[in-house]
Amino acid sequence: MCGFVGYFGNEDYNLEEARDTISNRGPDMSSIRCGDGWRVAFNRLSIHDLSDKGMQPFIYNGIIVYLNGEIFNYIELLEEHKGEFTPKSSSDVEIIPFLYDKYGIEFLNRLNGMFAIVLIDTKRDIKYLIRDRFAEKPLYYIKDNKNLLFASEVKALKKLKKLDIDKTNIEINFTCWFLPQPLSLYKNTFNVNPASYIIYKDGNIEEKRWYNPKIKPLKDSEEEIEKKFIELYKSSIELRLRSDVPVGVFLSGGLDSTSIAKFSNEIKGSNFFAFGADIVDKDSIEKNNTDIVIPKRLAKDLNINYSKTLLDYDYYNRNIVSIIKHYDEIFMNSGVLIFYALSKLAIENSTKVILTGVGGDELFGGYPWQGGHVRKIDKIFQYTYNRLPYSEFLSRFFIKLNRKLATAYQILFDYRVWHAESLSSFRYDFKEDKEEIERRIRDNADRYFKISHRDLKDSDLYNIMGYANTFTVIGSGNHFVDIATMHYSIENRSPFLDYRLYEFLMSVPDEVKSRYGQKGFLRKILKKHLPNYVTDAKKSGPTMPINRWLYNSNILEDIKSFILKHIDLIREYLSVNIEKMILSKGWLEDSRNGLKLFAIISFIIWAKFNILDDIEDENITFEELIKL
Repeated sequence: MCGFVGYFGNEDYNLEEARDTISNRGPDMSSIRCGDGWRVAFNRLSIHDLSDKGMQPFIYNGIIVYLNGEIFNYIELLEEHKGEFTPKSSSDVEIIPFLYDKYGIEFLNRLNGMFAIVLIDTKRDIKYLIRDRFAEKPLYYIKDNKNLLFASEVKALKKLKKLDIDKTNIEINFTCWFLPQPLSLYKNTFNVNPASYIIYKDGNIEEKRWYNPKIKPLKDSEEEIEKKFIELYKSSIELRLRSDVPVGVFLSGGLDSTSIAKFSNEIKGSNFFAFGADIVDKDSIEKNNTDIVIPKRLAKDLNINYSKTLLDYDYYNRNIVSIIKHYDEIFMNSGVLIFYALSKLAIENSTKVILTGVGGDELFGGYPWQGGHVRKIDKIFQYTYNRLPYSEFLSRFFIKLNRKLATAYQILFDYRVWHAESLSSFRYDFKEDKEEIERRIRDNADRYFKISHRDLKDSDLYNIMGYANTFTVIGSGNHFVDIATMHYSIENRSPFLDYRLYEFLMSVPDEVKSRYGQKGFLRKILKKHLPNYVTDAKKSGPTMPINRWLYNSNILEDIKSFILKHIDLIREYLSVNIEKMILSKGWLEDSRNGLKLFAIISFIIWAKFNILDDIEDENITFEELIKL
């Protein structure tokens, strides 16, 4: 896990300051190297081979490679090619240029890993930017005349070239509650698409998809599926436990993280750690505290080293301004705060590698707000899917009549936009730019649904829609976790996103995965491996008590003044309608608007860093900022 910034081309860019903006991604070693038509600044986070021998780039027969991420099956690859290649280090990356030299770009299908790769083929004068299958590692780029600039985070690119704000993408960020890839908040600045690579040659660029999954519907019995799942799941965890530094898990009490902890403990035994958080006042919202009680009890039963931290308004107050400054999107999802708090706890306990349960929901039946809606109108959806036209008039009619009817209408007749927006728990009215917003969403959705239909051509619609989440919610979730953990120089690994496990579970019919309710099949499987107090517990997500935090009488007046002081920003970069909403009688005092208020505050702080440039100290507290 590392970070880089660089460029292909003949123009000279100064990389020192850009490299320093992402020093958190690699605090252990750094370098700047150059060659014919390229230059790369690299920050190393040492995970494998902590000596200088593990420093990148790795070079073999004129092939130069930088990699941010991990190749989990590197030992197997070295064993397979031991008669042809002899490594000089114990790095997981060193074999990559050899594999490219032997197999060409098709070598990527041999990798089990998460990665963003810069590959320079000096023999053929071709250069690549490569991204992993499930967008676990970020890789941004911008074309500047005949030069191609690239970096692990957008803020590094901003030190090389002035980037112009893309107002429509800000609105899409609000509409979808995340930013669909490959978009960024800046014009002509993109993330390489999942499972794709950019080819750069003679000043020209082309993007191609490299991943060819093997997904074919299974007719196996539940017992056969269960056996194969446990085999692949344990294998995935075992690969992701490979490290020369301590490894841990973020333990929430849910099925995903508890099963990772259980099997990791079986495989690794000693030197394995678990980290949890007590979200103060959360039980008053969800009426359960399973994510507080279960981790502590399970860690004790498994004899795992367990540490926990508090996550409360004071944490938000002290950290939110700095978090937003370093975020590549608008900070909409308050649940991501838990990854920041736990990452800080992990690094304080000298743990540099963390396993998380990202992907578990997607692989076992999708999200309740997607599958739940679609399954209720199954037969109608099967008929209308991609057949009948969408009507803006009828959509607005149903919105006025009933929100649930409006959702059903959009699913039936505009499912691509619905799919992209389904993560959001409410909608903002961007009437002025609605056409352009939906055009970009549809163009992007058309691309990833086309891929989903091709890769799962014989599968059911629910698996196709779940697979489409790879390009939306999984991709954004991976980005949320990556930017949070790397803020504290922590490497995150996701066992559910092993491509072998992913392809297998996407081959399991939705009817099997949803037979016992939301994630019921996983629950049924894990009853043989986890105690009842885990498998019988109610689901409890990382819900933040936003309403209590923001509608506090001690700060509410300052929050209102802060928002009204920046109402021009909201009008210009969001919407006149949102301005009207905020200014409507009683809106700012209505605690039911907590999530919207959280998002609007986050936007204003982001804008003060990236548009107004008027925050001098990123360590200022939220309360200090809103009083200025």
